[in-house]
Amino acid sequence: MKIGIFGGSFDPIHLGHTRIINEAIISLQLDKMLIVPTKHNPWKEDSVANNQQRIEMIQIALKDNSKCEVCTLEIDRQDNEKNYTIDTIKELKKIYKNDQLYFMMGMDQAGQFDKWKSAKEISELVQLVAFNRKGYQKNDVLNDYHFEFIQADSTAESSTQFKAGNKEIVDRNVYTYAFQNGLYLENFVSGYMSEKRFKHTCSVAKLAREFAVANGIDGKKAYIAGMLHDIAKEMDKKQQEYFDFMMSKPSGGSQFSSGGNGGEGCLTTIIGVAIILFIAAIIGCFMD
Repeated sequence: MKIGIFGGSFDPIHLGHTRIINEAIISLQLDKMLIVPTKHNPWKEDSVANNQQRIEMIQIALKDNSKCEVCTLEIDRQDNEKNYTIDTIKELKKIYKNDQLYFMMGMDQAGQFDKWKSAKEISELVQLVAFNRKGYQKNDVLNDYHFEFIQADSTAESSTQFKAGNKEIVDRNVYTYAFQNGLYLENFVSGYMSEKRFKHTCSVAKLAREFAVANGIDGKKAYIAGMLHDIAKEMDKKQQEYFDFMMSKPSGGSQFSSGGNGGEGCLTTIIGVAIILFIAAIIGCFMD
């Protein structure tokens, strides 16, 4: 088989990722694409979503592509050491002994591949593949390590852009999942309101979470309610309509549903959120 390997933090997976994955499957005629979320990326020191949340967002984004498979080899490691590409590739070669492996990366990473740990050994174990990314050009490093190239449309999307509020670069269902799980909220909310109201909102959210936990109510739901309680006050009509559309309940169910516990779970959540909004209203007196 011809198997692609695409690693990254995927925090979260965005449309640039999915476009590259789909184009690589077609261009390289791959039988399978392994999506490998990193546990400890040597180039990044932290992440927002936890391992399970990143896996679930990948599955949501690629649910219609039967050739894609999430490989948890890296995040399943029990030690706390940073994991490098050479370690993952050696493990995958043990699993796929007779298969051709294609390791993919962006032009920005490919241009610095000579700085990677065990770069030469990696290039001997797999076929290296680079895809276009805006602002980066081919150099001698790519020839030295025998890269293949995917002639795809250049991509400028990044997870950093999403965290900064560019919601259009992710799948709608990924966006909804992120909000319903309280991910990246402070980054998003700050773009919809003044600095003064944003500070107020963060204060309400943190207080709501503390109050909820102390009273046996889901702290995550309380935090989300607190972060969103003022979200529309400074939005124009178009922003409100778009936000309503993006936040509509996905087919997988909402974090605010009863979860199958009859009316009790739903009632507890409603009461909890009502208390939170009451607190927000009191604090809001100092804003308006």
